[in-house]
Amino acid sequence: MKFFRLICYFWIMFKSPFSQILVFLLSITLFSCGEKASDEIYVGKIEELVAGDLLVKKDSLTKNIEVKQVIHHQGIDFIISLADRERTIQYYSIQTGEKVKEIKLPFDGPDSFKGYIGLLIAEGMDSLTIVNMDGWFYDYYQGNRIKEEHIDSKLEFPNTYYSSMYHGRRNNFTKVSESQYQISVVPLVAPSSNFSGKTKAFDKIEEWIIIFDSKENKAAVQNLTFPFGYRSDFVEDHLSYPPIVEIMDSKNYVLFPYSDSVFVMSDFKIVDRKKLDSGVEFNFIGGENIVRGEYGYVELKKEASSHLDFLYDKYRNVFIRISKINESGAGETTRERTKHHLLSIYDADLNPISEYTFDFGPGSKLENYFIASDGFYLNKPDQVSEDQYEFYRLDLSKIKKP
Repeated sequence: MKFFRLICYFWIMFKSPFSQILVFLLSITLFSCGEKASDEIYVGKIEELVAGDLLVKKDSLTKNIEVKQVIHHQGIDFIISLADRERTIQYYSIQTGEKVKEIKLPFDGPDSFKGYIGLLIAEGMDSLTIVNMDGWFYDYYQGNRIKEEHIDSKLEFPNTYYSSMYHGRRNNFTKVSESQYQISVVPLVAPSSNFSGKTKAFDKIEEWIIIFDSKENKAAVQNLTFPFGYRSDFVEDHLSYPPIVEIMDSKNYVLFPYSDSVFVMSDFKIVDRKKLDSGVEFNFIGGENIVRGEYGYVELKKEASSHLDFLYDKYRNVFIRISKINESGAGETTRERTKHHLLSIYDADLNPISEYTFDFGPGSKLENYFIASDGFYLNKPDQVSEDQYEFYRLDLSKIKKP
C-alpha cells in the first residue's frame, strides 16, 4: 500500500506525459519482479526423481501399514506404523524393511490403555505419547505408563478428537516444547450416513488448535485465519477443512485445501502471507455428496483440485506440497477413476523450485508418504503382494533448480 501511494505521488509530481510513462514502466517492473511466472516453473514427471524403493515386510497378523512418523535413532531411520487402531504400534527399519519392534498396549493393569489410538508421537525407541479418541493423554516409557490425563479443552465440538484422527493423512499432533503439545482439530459436524440430516460447520469454526501443557494439565484454544472469501465459498464443504498446519522454527505455516496462500504465524499472529506459485492451474470447485443406498460420503468432484499436505523437509531445507489436480476416466467414483497428483518443491522462503506429476489409477490411492534422511518416500500405486508394502524412494537432490 505504501508503495502504491508512492507511485501515485510521483505520478502527480511528474506531470509531463514522458515522465508519467517512465513512472508507469517502473511500477510494472517492480511488481513483476516479486513473483515468478507460472510458465517459468519446471513441471516434470515423478519418475525423474525415483532412485530406488523400500519393501516393508508384513507378517500374517499385520493387515495395514499406516505410517504416522519417522524417527532417526542411532544413525538409522525407522517408520512408526499403526498396525491397528486399538493398541498395536510397529517399528520398521528403512534400511532393511524389517520389523524391529512391536508394542501392544495392555487392556488392563497399571500400564493399561483405554479406547483407540488417535494421535501418536514416538521419541526414540522407548518413549511414546498418545492421545486416544476420547481426548485422554498418555505417556509411556519402556512400556510403563507414566502419565494419564484428560485434555480438558473448552471446545464443545462432539467427536473433536475422533475427527482429528481420521481426517486427512497428517498426524495433527506436534510436540512444541518439553511439556507442550499442539493438536490440530476438525471442528465440524460429521455428515449423517445418507446426508438426510442438515450438516454445517460450527459457529466457532476458527478455533482449530488445542495447546496442551502436560506438566500443568492445562489446555488452551487458538484461532487460525481464513483466506479472504474462503468461509463464504466453502463453509458447507467438508473437504475444504481442516487447514494443513506445519511447524518450522517455532512458526506455524497454515495452508487450506482450496487455497494457494500460506499464512505464516508466530504466537498465532500472522507475520507473513505468501502465494505458492505453481506451473499447474488448480480448479477449486469443491466436493460433492455421494449416496449409495443407505450410505453416503463426500468426494472431490472429478474436475476438482485440492491441496492434500504441506511438509517441511529439515534434511534439505525445503517445503513439499502434495496436491490433487483432478481425475480422469469414465468411473462414477474416485476409486474407479485415475487420480492426477502434483509434488511441488519450495525453498525455505516459499519460492518455487520445481514440480512433478504422478498418477494413481483405478483401485489405487495415495495413502502413505514420509520424509527420511535419504529422500522422500511415496507408496506405490500397485501393491502386488500381501506380504509386503512397497514405496518409491525419491532423491530430492535431483530436483531441477531454477
